[in-house]
Amino acid sequence: MTPEEKKRRKFIQQISGLGVLGLATVGGILGGPYLKAADLRLRPPGAIPEDEFIGLCIKCGQCLQVCPYDTIKLEDIDGKAGVGMAYIEPRERGCYLCKAFPCILACPSGALDHEHDSIEFVHMGIAIIHNPDACLAKIGEPVPDSAINRIYDHTKVLTDEEYESHKVTIRSDDPEKVELHKTLLKKLEQHRGEKICTICADMCPFHPDNSLAIGMINIKDGRMLPEIREACNGCGACVELCPTDVIKVIPRKSYSDIYSRKEV
Repeated sequence: MTPEEKKRRKFIQQISGLGVLGLATVGGILGGPYLKAADLRLRPPGAIPEDEFIGLCIKCGQCLQVCPYDTIKLEDIDGKAGVGMAYIEPRERGCYLCKAFPCILACPSGALDHEHDSIEFVHMGIAIIHNPDACLAKIGEPVPDSAINRIYDHTKVLTDEEYESHKVTIRSDDPEKVELHKTLLKKLEQHRGEKICTICADMCPFHPDNSLAIGMINIKDGRMLPEIREACNGCGACVELCPTDVIKVIPRKSYSDIYSRKEV
C-alpha cells in the first residue's frame, strides 16, 4: 500500500463514526468518480455541470429546506450517488419553477449557480413523449379520479380531512407554502373526469407562456397528443401530473439535443 493510500484509508477511518453526515462530507472532498449515479439524476434549478455539481454540492440540505413544493430530495444511504446530494424524482414531485427560485438563492456552495436564478437560465433537462400509446388524449379516455387523487398523496401540507376528502379550501390564514400547494390542487381538480386530458399542457409551470414549452396537437378524429416545444426546461411537472406516465425527463439535455440529433 502506497503512502497516499494509507493516508486515504486513515482519513476514511477517522470519519467513519460520523454516520451519514460524515459520509456526505467525504463525498464532497473525494469528488466525482466515487459518487456518480448509474443513471443521471435530475438536479434542482441552477445546477452547474454534473461533474462540477458533484464536487461542489456540500449536502447541506438548504435547497430542500426552502423548496415550497417539497420537490427536492437528498440521496440516502441506499442511493447510487453521494449521500445527501440534492436531486429531483419528477414522477414523485416535479419542480414548479418558483419565480424567486429560493433553492438557488439558498445554495451556499455554488452547486446551484446564483447567476442562473431566472427562468431564461434554468435548463434542467428536456421532456420527451416516451409512451404515446398510453396517452388518455390519444386513446380517448377521460381523466380518472385516481390520477387526481395520486397528487394529493404527493402533498405533505394538508390536513387529514383534506387528504381523505380530496378537497381543499384556501383560507386567509394559510401559510404561503400551504396556499401554493392548495392552488396547484384546485387547478388540477378542474381536470377531474375531463373527456380529453390536457393536464400536461394546462398545468405546465413554465412562465410567462407555458405554450412555448408544451402544447396539445390534433392527430386524428379529435384525438390529441402532447408536443414538447423548444422552451421546455425539464422541470418534470408534467411527468408528475400525467395520469398514465406518458412523459419522462432526460436530465442535462436540451431541445436541440433530443429533437435535432434524434437522441432519446
